[in-house]
Amino acid sequence: MLKRFETERYDLVKADKVRVANFRFGRNRQGERDVWIETSDKGERFLSQIIVPGETYSVRKEIYTKKCYILREKATGRYWFLDMNDCGFWLQNETLSGAETFSGDEAVKIQKWLDDATPIGRLAPAFGYKSEVASTGGK
Repeated sequence: MLKRFETERYDLVKADKVRVANFRFGRNRQGERDVWIETSDKGERFLSQIIVPGETYSVRKEIYTKKCYILREKATGRYWFLDMNDCGFWLQNETLSGAETFSGDEAVKIQKWLDDATPIGRLAPAFGYKSEVASTGGK
């Protein structure tokens, strides 16, 4: 059975960069994580970097797709990341792993929802998550 995308569960975020606060990684490590969208002639992709005071982490680069979207879960304030390629849509949580895929009629439904959605702008912190609008155009 195909997975149903719950459009009522998410808001589309207008910003092209968000910061995930209280991001857990490694073995009991915690910091923040910036996630942004890079656009080039190859398409769009998500990039991310863990932020911990006094430490430097590499920028993680995801694969290029046709289009990338940042979503915010209404109930928790957590960020989710949606991208589209030739096979459909891929939804990933704040770790940018473990994607759920949506294709066929569900992909058509998601595209309609994206076309009709009014993006939410800059957000106040909620549940340890905050959003910031990138002034660098994703660079």
